[in-house]
Amino acid sequence: MSATTAIWIVIAWFAIFLTLGQNVATVLFGAGIVGIALYIGTGPLGGIIGPDTFYTASIYSLSIVPLYLLMAQMLLRGGIINDLFQVGHRMSGYRRFPLGVATIVTGSLLGAVSGSGAASSASLAAVASPELEKLGYTRRFSLSIAAVAGSLSAIVPPSLIMIIYGSLTSVPIGHLFIGAIGPAVLCILIYVVCLKVFGETRHDAQADGTVPDEPEPADSRRKSRNAFLFVVTLMVVVFGGIYGGIITVAEAGAIGAFTAMVGMIAMRRVSRQDIFLALSESVKITAALMMLVLGAKIFARFLTFSRLPNELIAVMEPVLANPGLVAVILLAVFFLAGMFLESAAVIVLLVPIILPLLQAANIDLLWFGVSASTMIALGLLTPPVGLASFAAASAANHPASQVFRGATIFAVAAGVIVTALLLVFPSVVTWLPAQMR
Repeated sequence: MSATTAIWIVIAWFAIFLTLGQNVATVLFGAGIVGIALYIGTGPLGGIIGPDTFYTASIYSLSIVPLYLLMAQMLLRGGIINDLFQVGHRMSGYRRFPLGVATIVTGSLLGAVSGSGAASSASLAAVASPELEKLGYTRRFSLSIAAVAGSLSAIVPPSLIMIIYGSLTSVPIGHLFIGAIGPAVLCILIYVVCLKVFGETRHDAQADGTVPDEPEPADSRRKSRNAFLFVVTLMVVVFGGIYGGIITVAEAGAIGAFTAMVGMIAMRRVSRQDIFLALSESVKITAALMMLVLGAKIFARFLTFSRLPNELIAVMEPVLANPGLVAVILLAVFFLAGMFLESAAVIVLLVPIILPLLQAANIDLLWFGVSASTMIALGLLTPPVGLASFAAASAANHPASQVFRGATIFAVAAGVIVTALLLVFPSVVTWLPAQMR
């Protein structure tokens, strides 16, 4: 069968089974196997699938995933989210706008320890949204702030999608982590400005946006302060070690997971059941991500046989001389894909297709990986799927359409400004990694 016919059948396979709600990993596996069988026959399948699956599952960089997931799960089970927000609440002086800023900053800290935009958004919707409402923000806008803050986990290291991107492209994961700091800070600053400009308050809210300082037990204050100091110390050790060239990314993950477990046990924040649930949840998420990566490998093998990436390069040859234009087009594709698919699925689906194009256009893979992760983070906020916005709305049992309305404003503003800055000043991403030892 001709490559063109096989490609159209595979595209139809994708469209039908994704529409029916099939898991993305399963669709990738099926599409890759069907495409290979149609193009070169079923004979070579056994010699392709087995070795490819074994090789992909043995990639050293993917061993990092369960380590950072365990660190995140231990901190989440230990109730760190609530403590981080309580510290931010006190530092804001119980005022409306400063508390909104504190929520966004808390989201960035959560991103540094959780790596899950949906989980962070849902947690902040439960913890922060009621307090934001109490100070005068409307319910839908307070949930939008929670979604925006949670979405930062896609770019604030240790981002799981950056780990997957690094494993697929051979870009050093430590460089991706450090390179993401600049865009993450830019997003936070833009979100703070949007919060000030587009803040939506209730008609009965106080003009100064304050409430009386509520007394808080000394034990509670000490508990939340210790949790905050622990998280900051953990971040400094993990990412300071990576940046300073003292430890590798894998070693940092191991240290982070061990420290998080010991710290939560020492502070008596987790029980045996919590430890078991943290371990089992880490295994479940790791298995799901591995299935995605394995499916992407089989699908990429079909792409190699079909020469689709080469055809894509031929189609875009007139613009390859302008890497900036190619980057804009591809980043727009990642943003649109992030609106419909889970972030890890976007990476494993698109990277094998566009990697030869990036290399042909001489686009820095480090810069593009961080920029694409930023676009995916913004896609988590926008309809029709927008997992961060949807998770925040679901946690509060509120219509998702109203949360999308507020979150999309943040996403569009950050998308335009951050993309422009990254294109004009690529050193926002590349400067810090270049300083690493």
